Amino acid sequence: MKVPEIIRQVARNLRNNMTQSELILWNSIKNKNLWYKFLRQKPILLFTEYSWFNRYIIPDFYCFEKKIIIEVDWSIHNLKEIYALDLEKEKLLKKLWIKVIRIKNEEIKNNLSNMLFKIKDEMKKI
Repeated sequence: MKVPEIIRQVARNLRNNMTQSELILWNSIKNKNLWYKFLRQKPILLFTEYSWFNRYIIPDFYCFEKKIIIEVDWSIHNLKEIYALDLEKEKLLKKLWIKVIRIKNEEIKNNLSNMLFKIKDEMKKI
């Protein structure tokens, strides 16, 4: 199924306007630096059982081979409404056997090597 143009534009905009933490992490995981290829802001189609609408999510980073998503969270993810949306997306992704790893901006800026170890460790489990 072809990704709608509006979703492609949003993904392109996200790629062109990455946060500082996303850029730092991207430079550490691109080009198979963690053994596997990651894509950034790649739309993923989710089918929701309770509606007739297909839904796209655009994760920060996605490894198709290992079915792992890395989400870089910043302060807005602490809001109850945003956190609830994050949990809903994770629930839908779990049905597709996709694991979500959440990392806070500060963790990347303060201890990148520890975050990379955490990601590698999660990848080994799969």
